[in-house]
Amino acid sequence: MFRQNEINLTSSELLSSTVSMEAFHKSFESLNEYQKAAVIDHRRVLLVNSQVGSGKTTVLLHKLLYLHFIKKLPLQSMVVLTFTNKAAQEIKDRLKQLNADIKDEEMKFFGTFHGVARTLLADVLPVEDVGYSRGFTIADSNEMVEIYERIINENKLSIKYKSKLQKRIDKFKQGQPLYANMKQDDDISEFLEHVKIEKRKSNVMDFDDLIDFTVKLLPESDFRPEWIVIDEFQDCDKKQLQMIEHMTKAKTSVFAVGDPNQVIYTWRGGSKDIFREFKLKYDAAELTLPINYRSTSNILKAARVFMEPGGALEGVRDKGKPIIIKKHHNSFNEAVYLCDKIKQHIAEGDSYSDIAIFYRKQKQAEVFRDVFAKHELPCEVAVKKTLRDIPVMYWMIRLLKASVNRSDKDSLIYILCNNRYGAGITLKKAKELIKSYDSCHAAEAIEGEIINCTRGFEAWCRELGKASPKEIYDYFDLSMFLMPTSISFEEDKSNVLRLLEDICSYAGLISFNTFEGIKEYVDKSALYGNQVINEGISKSVDSVKLMTLHASKGLEFKHVYISGANLGNIPMANKSPEGEQEEQRLFFVGITRAKDSLEISYHSNPDDYGVYGVPSPYLRMIPEELIESEDLGSRASSLNQLRREIKNNIDNKSDAEEQAVIVPVEKAYRLVLHDKYGEGRVISEDESNVLVDFPIYGEKTFIKLFSQLKYKE
Repeated sequence: MFRQNEINLTSSELLSSTVSMEAFHKSFESLNEYQKAAVIDHRRVLLVNSQVGSGKTTVLLHKLLYLHFIKKLPLQSMVVLTFTNKAAQEIKDRLKQLNADIKDEEMKFFGTFHGVARTLLADVLPVEDVGYSRGFTIADSNEMVEIYERIINENKLSIKYKSKLQKRIDKFKQGQPLYANMKQDDDISEFLEHVKIEKRKSNVMDFDDLIDFTVKLLPESDFRPEWIVIDEFQDCDKKQLQMIEHMTKAKTSVFAVGDPNQVIYTWRGGSKDIFREFKLKYDAAELTLPINYRSTSNILKAARVFMEPGGALEGVRDKGKPIIIKKHHNSFNEAVYLCDKIKQHIAEGDSYSDIAIFYRKQKQAEVFRDVFAKHELPCEVAVKKTLRDIPVMYWMIRLLKASVNRSDKDSLIYILCNNRYGAGITLKKAKELIKSYDSCHAAEAIEGEIINCTRGFEAWCRELGKASPKEIYDYFDLSMFLMPTSISFEEDKSNVLRLLEDICSYAGLISFNTFEGIKEYVDKSALYGNQVINEGISKSVDSVKLMTLHASKGLEFKHVYISGANLGNIPMANKSPEGEQEEQRLFFVGITRAKDSLEISYHSNPDDYGVYGVPSPYLRMIPEELIESEDLGSRASSLNQLRREIKNNIDNKSDAEEQAVIVPVEKAYRLVLHDKYGEGRVISEDESNVLVDFPIYGEKTFIKLFSQLKYKE
C-alpha cells in the first residue's frame, strides 16, 4: 500500500528540484495506489507483477524519474534493460522531455539486452580476453549464414540438416550433437570450432556472442551499476538472467516489471517459472499492479479463465458488449464478412487503426490482405523486415561494414561478388584480389576501386572529421555502382542517400565523428534493423492491422478479431502439458489486446491440413453469459469432456457423410467449393464447362479440366 509519509517527502523534494518537477508531481499524483507504491518502494530487489493493461510502462518510467530527479541518482549508474529498441527509445525520450540537458551518452546503458551487452563489450569489459579488439562489428543472421556456407565449402565438411543449421547449433550448445534421426556424429563439432576461429579473425560477433561474452567477462569486472531496471521481465531467458546476476553486485538494487500470464516464448529459452525462481534466488519483495484500464468487464472476465492460477485482474470499465463467436466457412468467407464489419466501424466514426485482426500462423494473412485490397480497404501486415529486403541498402551497409572493420573480409567479398551493385566477380576471384591487394595494393579497375575505398575510409574520415551524406556518397563514387542507366537508379540513389542522412544525423546526435558514428550505426542496424525499414506496423498509418497472436503482444486496439479459433490451430497441437499451457497464455494475450469489442471466429472448412472443422476448446471455456453466438453448440465444463464431445462430433459427421453419398442430388443444386470464391451453387454444366453462382462474386464459368472445384455431395 502507498505510504503517506513518502508522498509528503516526495512532494517537497519535487518542488525543490531544478527541473520542472511540478509536471512530474502532477503526473505522479495521477497514479493509482498500487502504482505509487511500486514507484517509491526502496527495497533492494523488487518484482512487480504487472497485470495486463495495468500501466506497466507508466510505472517503469515514473520509477526512473523518481530515482533520477528525486533521489538524484545519475543516469550513468543505471542499467535499463528492455526487449525492443523502441521501448528503450521511448524511455530515453520521456526523460529528455523533462530535462532537455540530458544527453544520450548519459543513458548509454539503456537498451535491449543485446544492445547493452554490445556497449559493455565495446566500452567497459576487457574484450581482448576473449580474442577480440574494440573495433569488433556485429554480424546479423544473414551474414552468419554466409560465413557458415563458406566454412563448410572451404573445409569440405559433412554437415547434415544444413537447412536447419541454426537449430543444430543451438542443440549442440545444449549438449546434443545428434539431431533429429541422426545415428552418428557428422562434422558439426569441427565446424563450430572453425566458426569460432573465423569470427575472431574477422573481429565479428554474432548475437549469441554478445550475451555469452558479457556473462563471461562481467564477474571479474569493476562494472557496478547502482540500479538495474528490467522491462517485460517474463521474456528473459537463462543467459539474460545470468547477465543480470553478474551485474548485480552487493549494493545493486533491482526493479523488475513483468506479467507471468504473458510468458509466450519458452520455445526460445524463456521459463514459465521465472518469477518464482527469481523471487527465491534474490529473496525479492513482490508487489502487484492488478487494475486493468484497457478492456471492458466482459473481456476481462473471459481473460481470467486463461490466467495463471492465483493471479488477480481487476477492471474499472463497464460491462461492454458481449464477445461475439462467429462461424465462417473458411478464411476467404471471413475476409469478405470482415470487409462489411470494417466499413461499419468506419461509418460509426472509428479509424482503420482502431481495428486489428489476429491469427495463429503468418500465412493466414494472405487471404485477408488480398480480399481487403480488392475492396480497397487499407491494411498493414506485421511482418518483421530486415535491411536485406531492400537490396541496395543491404549492399550499402555491407560496404560500410567492410570500411569500418578491415578484418571483415566476408563483407568485402559480398560487395565484390554482388551482381547488381558490386563487381559481380566469383568468390574465388574475390579472395585472390583481396589477398593480392593486401600484399602489394594491386587490383583491377572497378574491383580495385572498391577495395581502395574501403581500405582508405578510416583515414579519409579522420582527416575530414565530420562528413555530409553527399561527401560520403561521392567518396565511394556510388553513382557508378548504382548504374545510372538502370530503371531503379533514382530509387536506389534515394534509398542510399536516405540511409546516409540517417547515419550522419545519428552520428551528430551522439556527438561522434563520421567514422565512429558509422561504426556505431552498422552495429545498431545489425541489432535492430534500420529505422527506415518498417519492421511491423506503424501507428501513424491509418490502416487495419493484421498480425499473429505473438506479434500482438504489447499492443492494444479498440476492436479485435481473432481468426481461425479451431481445434488444431488455436491451440496448435502440443505433445507436452507445458506447450498446452503456453498456447493458453498466448490466447490470453490475444484476448487482452481488445479494448471495446472482441470477436472470435472458427471455420467449418479450415484451409490448413491438421486443423479440425470444429471450434477451439478455448471457446467453450469462456462463460456462456459473456458470449453471443448463433453457431456455437453445447458447452463443456472441462477440457476432457470437450475433447470427448469433439470426437463424437467428428465420428457422427463421418457417418453422416457416408450416408449422404447414397442420396441422389440434382445436379442443378449441387454445392461446390472454390479456393478463391468460397462456396457456390452449380447452375448448369456440360461436358466441358460448369457455371457456378457465388453469393459474393456472382456467376462464374469454369473449364472442368482446370476448375479445381470441389463438389460437396
